[in-house]
Amino acid sequence: MSQILSKKYALKPLALAMFVGLTMSMTHTPAYAGEHVERAFYQVQSGSLTQALNSLAQQANVSLLLNSEKTNLYRVNAIKGQYTVDQFFVILVKNTPFQIEKKGVGYVLTEKSTAKATSPSSTATLSKKEMPNQSASTTDSPDQIYQIPAIVAYAENDDTIKFGQSVLNQTAINRYQANNVAQLLDNMPSVGSAGSPRPGGQTINILGMGGVADVPITLDDSVKTFDKYRQGSVFIEPEILKRITVDKGPHNVEVGNGGFGGKVTLETKDATDLLLDDKNLGAFLKYSRFSNNAQNTYTGAVYGKTENGLADGLFYYTKRDSGDVERPDGSKFLYSAQDQDTYLAKLNFHPSDSQKISLNAMRSGHEGWEPFAAMRDQDAVPTEADIKKYGYDEAWKRRLVYRDQKDTSFSASYELNPEANPYLNLKAVASYSKTSQHDLRLPTVNGSSALLGNESWVDYTNTSFKLSNISDIETDYGNHKIKVGAQYQRMEQESLMYDKANAKKPDYNFGYYEPNYMPTGQQQMLSAFVEDQYQIGDVTISPSLRYDHIVNKGKPNQAPRFNDPSAGHDYSSKTYSGWSPRLALAWKQTDYLTWFSNASKTWRAPRVDEQYYVQSAITTVPSTSRYLLTEKMTAIRLGNEFNFDDVFSDQDHLQARFTYHHNRGSDEIFRNRSTFCKAQADNNASGGSGSVSDCNGDYYHGFYRNVGDYTIKAYEAELFYNQPTWFTGITYSYIRGQRDHSPVNPWLDQKTWIVDIPPKKATATLGVNVPEHHLTMGWRGIFVAAQNRSLSDHDKSPAASSFSLPKTKGYSLHSIFVDWQPMSAKGPVLNFSIDNLFNRDYKMYLGEYMTGTGRDFKFSISQSF
Repeated sequence: MSQILSKKYALKPLALAMFVGLTMSMTHTPAYAGEHVERAFYQVQSGSLTQALNSLAQQANVSLLLNSEKTNLYRVNAIKGQYTVDQFFVILVKNTPFQIEKKGVGYVLTEKSTAKATSPSSTATLSKKEMPNQSASTTDSPDQIYQIPAIVAYAENDDTIKFGQSVLNQTAINRYQANNVAQLLDNMPSVGSAGSPRPGGQTINILGMGGVADVPITLDDSVKTFDKYRQGSVFIEPEILKRITVDKGPHNVEVGNGGFGGKVTLETKDATDLLLDDKNLGAFLKYSRFSNNAQNTYTGAVYGKTENGLADGLFYYTKRDSGDVERPDGSKFLYSAQDQDTYLAKLNFHPSDSQKISLNAMRSGHEGWEPFAAMRDQDAVPTEADIKKYGYDEAWKRRLVYRDQKDTSFSASYELNPEANPYLNLKAVASYSKTSQHDLRLPTVNGSSALLGNESWVDYTNTSFKLSNISDIETDYGNHKIKVGAQYQRMEQESLMYDKANAKKPDYNFGYYEPNYMPTGQQQMLSAFVEDQYQIGDVTISPSLRYDHIVNKGKPNQAPRFNDPSAGHDYSSKTYSGWSPRLALAWKQTDYLTWFSNASKTWRAPRVDEQYYVQSAITTVPSTSRYLLTEKMTAIRLGNEFNFDDVFSDQDHLQARFTYHHNRGSDEIFRNRSTFCKAQADNNASGGSGSVSDCNGDYYHGFYRNVGDYTIKAYEAELFYNQPTWFTGITYSYIRGQRDHSPVNPWLDQKTWIVDIPPKKATATLGVNVPEHHLTMGWRGIFVAAQNRSLSDHDKSPAASSFSLPKTKGYSLHSIFVDWQPMSAKGPVLNFSIDNLFNRDYKMYLGEYMTGTGRDFKFSISQSF
């Protein structure tokens, strides 16, 4: 991950002190030697030998002494794979006059006494066939709260370079001990979670955008979507994950039809991540206890590989069982208990050094009584009269649903990467995922049709196939890395409810029909993309082009009331197609400074809900919205990244990244509310009582429409500093979003604030390593500013107020953490942390004034065999 500043470029302490004082951001870290005897995934980028050696030391969490004036004369190519630390060090110094010696708790680079002088132009690396178990590229660094992989302006990796990524590795995931994925990501700048602490009550917001179409999520290449009314969208168990990668902004050529906010990539554990050194079979046990909700989590896994490395496999099981979550004031989020089981099975086959076949399967389930709106606070409270009439337990359950939730993912992939053919690096992935919810109310309750009646069945199913290839082409004028690919994706949503109140009405199909606000339908997408990463000297130019062809198709409602052609209920298909051009640039100005920029223009088609939402003929906007245009986004990202080594001492590292985002959206898809035409708007503006009758029928009759343009700007600063015995870091993000008009009155001649923009946020961490005791401990703080901007600040209409979120005060949360391996590397690992250390009472803006959770003591113990 590191890019090295050799001693001849070393900055003086005073200058660096000024630099640190003027920058804001976060940390990298090393730790202790002697515990890294097992194989793990490591990666170094092409560059100087100094860079590679220091990068490995940081990833492996070991100390290393070297003479950078000598090692700067040698270069290495990119290498990655599963190795022990000792093996990887040997690989890096092969074909050089150096050797690595293990000394006490660290490593020292020395010159071979009998070595022949090797040309400094030699490449110290291995061929593809000497690098087994290659896997996805990212840079690990153990102790910081998340990682920012260093930008490498060389087109020699197995994948093209990525800008603006943030990564949570296994150490960070274990340390957070989070209840859900959204809670893990909340510590990153420009990333936040919305919703409640209930199971499945969270969504992810990146750069002020939190819709399902704006933040696509994949789990082992399986696309995950869930867009049920007033529910969360993320249901993945954190215990099965080894890495989370967040891309910010719509700059990834492999993301089409949205992704305006960014993309979240979840990767699950493999057998090779867990196997101890020189063992072919293994097992893993873990127990966790959280005090706030009396939560117990039990985890067990068995895994292994064949002697010849032909295959490896894993079976992983986690059970999460808890009571209700407690607020800082001691009250509880009633019916927020969890009872969830998760199963993970994986198989990897390696028919040859150049081939890999992977099969992945995941299933999780949760059952229990809970409020219908999982994302909300306690909004289903029984009256005193109901409690007297039905008793406390039944009075509560009359306001709840018994929810049976299932989440399933399957994927199969094939990779072909022959060493002798630089034009072939092929990957094919087929995936299937399904998320289902079945809600059931007590038989004596007449459930509201607005809340899916007495019983409901909702399924979201994704089927996808992606084929991509990367070719390396060397020319006299620079090197090309050309990525080409094709994708097919089908998203199906099915909904059905039993509406007891209308069970005797034929126009409601005697109570069994699709909710008019959650229509059944599907969206199919065929896509092709190409990207050329062209590197000439220290400059990398990456133009790309993507084409998407999208077909939306609704399904007629079983209730005649919502399947009435005279009301404009047209469920026929609608096709959208278009191009998404992108350009990325990187300039490695010096060994320690890289500049980067992105310019992207992309779009998204309406979702099935937006296109086929209907109402009855007697309403103002009864019809489907087949007239909708695509929503478009033009995005620019600018930034730079610094990587310094040997800043204040011979074994420290400083990394900083500063990023500016400017996203300009147009033709935003929004609900058709309040003001329906310019004549009505003009009547209201002049003091009259405007109504839809002013439009004389000349307005959009669907529930959704395109309302206009908006701008989102974001500023990020990240700073990481580490040395062998301590680490620290700071991040800061500020997002500002405005529409040109009001979403409920597109003719309002005034800018309005975008509701989903999170408040300013800073994070800080400070920790120490005690290598001789295998101990890491530290403090982490999150500082959130007040959010005092609202849509209703400039649009005073009742409709604008209904779309506004309550303003919130600022707050700070403090946590401490301890990671300890008291019996050396092969003994149990203990994780202890305290969240919300001072039991601060606070309200979350994106949670719609949701109360935060109280102090939580967390403890886990795990053992590998």
